Amino acid sequence: MLLLTLLRNYLSMENLNLSEKPKYEKLVRYYLIALCAIATSIIVSQILVQKFISEQKNDSRVVNLSGRQRMLSQRISKCVLLLGDSLNTSKRSEYLEELEISLQEWKETHQGLIYSNESLGINGKNSRVIQELFTEIESDHSQMVLAAQNVLDKLGKNIQLPTDSLRNDINQVINHEEAFLKGMDKIVFQYDNEAKDKVTNLSSIEIFLLIISLGVIVFEIFFIFIPSAKTIRKTFKKLLQSEQKAKKMTLEISSLYSSLEQAYQDLLEVDVAVEDYTVFAKSMPNGDLYYFSDKFSKLMEFDEERPKNIFVWLQEQGYDSEYLQNIQKMTLSGKTWSGDIKVVNTMGDFVWIKMNITPTMGDSSEVEALMVIATDETEKKEAEAISQEINRERIEQKVKEQQFRSALILEGQEEERKRISRDMHDGIGQLLSAMKFNLEGIHSVSSDFEREKLKTSKDLLKNVIKEVRRISFNLTPSALSDYGIVPVLNKFCREITKLSDLQVTFENQTGFLSRLEGKIENNLYRICQEAVNNAIKYAEANEVKITLSHNSQYLNVDIVDDGKGFDMNKLEEKGHFSASGHGLFNIRERANFINGQCTITSEKGKGTKISIHVPIE
Repeated sequence: MLLLTLLRNYLSMENLNLSEKPKYEKLVRYYLIALCAIATSIIVSQILVQKFISEQKNDSRVVNLSGRQRMLSQRISKCVLLLGDSLNTSKRSEYLEELEISLQEWKETHQGLIYSNESLGINGKNSRVIQELFTEIESDHSQMVLAAQNVLDKLGKNIQLPTDSLRNDINQVINHEEAFLKGMDKIVFQYDNEAKDKVTNLSSIEIFLLIISLGVIVFEIFFIFIPSAKTIRKTFKKLLQSEQKAKKMTLEISSLYSSLEQAYQDLLEVDVAVEDYTVFAKSMPNGDLYYFSDKFSKLMEFDEERPKNIFVWLQEQGYDSEYLQNIQKMTLSGKTWSGDIKVVNTMGDFVWIKMNITPTMGDSSEVEALMVIATDETEKKEAEAISQEINRERIEQKVKEQQFRSALILEGQEEERKRISRDMHDGIGQLLSAMKFNLEGIHSVSSDFEREKLKTSKDLLKNVIKEVRRISFNLTPSALSDYGIVPVLNKFCREITKLSDLQVTFENQTGFLSRLEGKIENNLYRICQEAVNNAIKYAEANEVKITLSHNSQYLNVDIVDDGKGFDMNKLEEKGHFSASGHGLFNIRERANFINGQCTITSEKGKGTKISIHVPIE
């Protein structure tokens, strides 16, 4: 025992930890910062490049169209001159068509270069210098457009118009062409210079972003990678030291196991009765058994056929294979498994064993064998089972006695209610009726005051008789024994609606008309009565609905109100006998008395529902 205690204390020592933990969180933070910086520079660079590419497309398109404007102005001048020199109708028609097409394209492109044109693919975002250049040639452009349009209009009316009639317009086009071409040359060169400036700026930005990326990389090298390498090297060094200590510990534990095994062998050889744990069996790491103790063989009553594998034997005894695989993995990792198992010996008797499967380690730090160290707990477990059975029977007996007493109390209450109801109906009710007849027989009253008092007495007596009948009905309705539960519940709902502010309705959903035993009908009525009274007193409900339905096996009664509800869990914690829970206790007791099932559901602000399910047969 002393050796086993030392072994357990030794195994429970805390594992060696590294004195300093790598600052992985700090390294991760640095990595994230560096990666975010690189990613940001890449994203910014891509945005700038894409923006430049888009602008380059626009710039190249603008330069192309600007050069084309020069060509179109020259074509317009050529067409005007040809129209003035030629009097041939067919030639004039050809030149006139070419002039109209060129003039239309020239005007459209000019407006697009200044203000933008999506169909031409230009955005019109010109610099201040280009805008001023366009302003300088605007007058020449307008004069040329006006003169060319006049030529088109005149020849459109008369294709054979003499050249003298066109001379002024032709001279107007020729005179303004030179100034327009010089202005367009300046515009084209300015567009080209601005495009070159954009390329230069983009190159500078790219160099700046490259410097930032290189700086981030240098930062990672000196502040992340080098410190990480040092930390990892230091960690590996400590891990090697920890591994050497672990090997030393394994050798010491292996020696301790060997001493423990030898101690158990000595105990068996001297035939000393050991009441505590003993070695029951030994096996290979995979569970193959090669040693059985006499105590284990006697306990399980093994003959010549003995289990070959401890885990296979436990699986045959009914234990789950996955559970046993986990135990085997645990022992192969060098850990001891402990637990209680219930098995059946060869004679069919149940045997309880408290078992420890302990691995023994070899010089190579691997598990060489498994020792099954156990003790017989059959008598203890049987005693516990007998004690539990006795306690269970005692509790069941108390519950039955309590139910029997509750049933007697309920029956006594019903008999007392019947007696009081009968006495009120036959005694007090008859006397009040006789008094009413006597008052009705008084006619000769002299004064108005006396007549008023007589009338008040008659009305008061009517109310007293009505109240007595109501109380008598509530105590034990006579219609219950005569007609059954359905008519009584229907009448009860009408009476409560008349006598209170609560709207109580009854619905027989499945047309149930059968009669039940007297105690069942009586208790169902009392349950409904108790539930409605609770709705009036505590729930502050406006409406209560009693629903009755049935099938081939059960009669179902649901009482639902729209009151303020309550917290069922808190009521259960307080107990049904508290001031707020006694009515619910009566409902459940009555349901149990007639072998019914009672379900109560409630939530604050959402009302209460009481469901009763009673067997019909």
